[in-house]
Amino acid sequence: QPTGSGIRTGPGCTITGCSASSNSASGINTSSGSTVLNCSTSNNSVHGIITTQGCTVSSCSTYSNTASGIVTASGCTISNCMAFDNGAHGINAVNGCTIADCTSRFNSVDGILASAECVIRGNTCSNNGSTASGAGIHTTSADNRIEANTCTNADRGIDVDSAGNIIIRNTCTSNGTNWDVVAGNICLVVQGATSAAIVGNTGGVAPGSTDPNANFSY
Repeated sequence: QPTGSGIRTGPGCTITGCSASSNSASGINTSSGSTVLNCSTSNNSVHGIITTQGCTVSSCSTYSNTASGIVTASGCTISNCMAFDNGAHGINAVNGCTIADCTSRFNSVDGILASAECVIRGNTCSNNGSTASGAGIHTTSADNRIEANTCTNADRGIDVDSAGNIIIRNTCTSNGTNWDVVAGNICLVVQGATSAAIVGNTGGVAPGSTDPNANFSY
């Protein structure tokens, strides 16, 4: 569309199997209680996908949008999505959201930015902070659960600004600073041990902790 968002809806809508590219605002802009499924957005002048509260964004791809790839308000679920080469954050969520099994890569600032009371689980974040200072995963408030994510090649791997979060079973490697976590969080970081070459049926060393909730640098 020549001006504005490519697709814009009110509350309670379902947008499925759509593409929105090269619009002068956001690609897809939807209101509360909506679902965006199997959509792709690229080269839009603002965000790829933006929603208000209580929405679901699933199996979507956002590529090379001027601002962030996916932006949601509170109480949203973002799952199985790709955010690649966006001009701000890959995924930007606020309070009470779930961000699961997403891939966020080569975004200009943070791969995933979230506020409070979120579950951030099973995501792959690589090479974020490509044009500014950024983290693979960055949270700014409390009561988040950051679990089983992989963060590589950013300025900071996992960046936690506030106390009161639990950070478990993540791995960080090849970041400028792998972990930047303020005091007052539940977090154990272990430097993983490397092994000699393995050929055949045996070999290797334990990674360095038997605690199932340990985070590893390697």
